Amino acid sequence: MKITILLLMMMLTTLMSSCNMGENMFIASGYSRDGAADVLLCRLNGNGSIDKISEIIVGDNPSYFTLGRGGLIYLVNEVDTFNTKAGGGITTLRYNKKSKSLEKVSSMNQGGGGPCHIEVSVDGKFLITSNYGSGSVSVLRLNGEGIPEKVTDVIFYGEKSHPHMTIHNPRLHTYYVSDLGLDRVHQLKLDTTLGLLMNADIAYFNGEPGSGPRHMAIDKSSANLYVINELNSTATVYNILSDTVTAKQTVSALPEEFTEKSYCADIHLSRNGKKIYGSNRGHNSIVTFRVGVDGKLSEPSHRDCGGNWPRNFAVSPSGKFFLVANQRSDEISVVREGAHSDEAVSSLTLNAPSCVRFLK
Repeated sequence: MKITILLLMMMLTTLMSSCNMGENMFIASGYSRDGAADVLLCRLNGNGSIDKISEIIVGDNPSYFTLGRGGLIYLVNEVDTFNTKAGGGITTLRYNKKSKSLEKVSSMNQGGGGPCHIEVSVDGKFLITSNYGSGSVSVLRLNGEGIPEKVTDVIFYGEKSHPHMTIHNPRLHTYYVSDLGLDRVHQLKLDTTLGLLMNADIAYFNGEPGSGPRHMAIDKSSANLYVINELNSTATVYNILSDTVTAKQTVSALPEEFTEKSYCADIHLSRNGKKIYGSNRGHNSIVTFRVGVDGKLSEPSHRDCGGNWPRNFAVSPSGKFFLVANQRSDEISVVREGAHSDEAVSSLTLNAPSCVRFLK
């Protein structure tokens, strides 16, 4: 009986370890450099150390990516010309769970220059890219296997426009596109038959002049939209219970005593929705706010990002660590959540990293 119990405990420990390994697998991508891998498959261990599992050279600046079904990974190629045509690209990879490797599946031009963000539509049939360079948004249809096959729409907002991110509001069936150049957030509906984007009843709402809305997060109730503003280093809370969006609050992402140049980049809610995090490039920090029951932010605190120029970051499944893509110091840094220590727990070299995300 004792032997049976011991064997069962060993099996349970192994199973739990295996689950934790899968939960903490992540992918990091960055800008291309001759002869160097620009996409990495890694594992974050419970002590904060990183194991690099495999790598691949994609080329043409695979700066940002999102995850699809069946192990597919969609990366934007942040260039102005791709496959000999004007516009950026989309490269599709597949994660092979058995071999723990990444393989290239396809690539195509997506019709917009300098794409910097990509999102899978809520129905899983389309990709939406925000094209910073050309001031446009592209829509691409996926085939039955999830592979991009056709550009169905490209919307141009003008030369001053710089779209930076797309996020979906499931309550209103609305897609928000933050436009850093026009200081506004576009509100769009997606025709899932034709693959066309159309303005919502109210086509956009404005941010503060000169704020530069960059990345966004939305709470689980779809009541509040959080926008981090690159140019004036603030975070704004918007009431999004209807198409008539109103700003509830704008707060600084920097300490009061800091007077040097800094530019916000990324924003994420904690899993329980009680905290929100943002990255500051220049101050080189991660700011943490408490989220009140009304959605407003308070009690800002700051911790070092573990490197230089934190472009993108991810919160570990346990909530104990941040993975920070420090673009100018060429490293993915692991830092602890909270201000326990300003030292990085570990780091991994990657040329100009720009995106990091845990596998689901």
